[in-house]
Amino acid sequence: MTLNQIIKITETVTGRKTPENIKKFLENEDYYSQSKKVYIKIGAMDLLHYINSTNKEFRELNANKNALNKLREVKNILGPIA
Repeated sequence: MTLNQIIKITETVTGRKTPENIKKFLENEDYYSQSKKVYIKIGAMDLLHYINSTNKEFRELNANKNALNKLREVKNILGPIA
């Protein structure tokens, strides 16, 4: 089930309109599918695919954060270099 389908079901069940910022987010084409080699709209993504891709991005951000922290530690050990 795609995120767009889930949003439509949620609107029907709750009787509430989806906020515009959520609609814009779902129509955004900034997710690159490495397996398909194309950009896809986030709203067209299956829920589980979206969760997995987001989880992967968080893991990558965490790895980058850890590397940055290590770099800062080294910089503090070395001190100012002329």
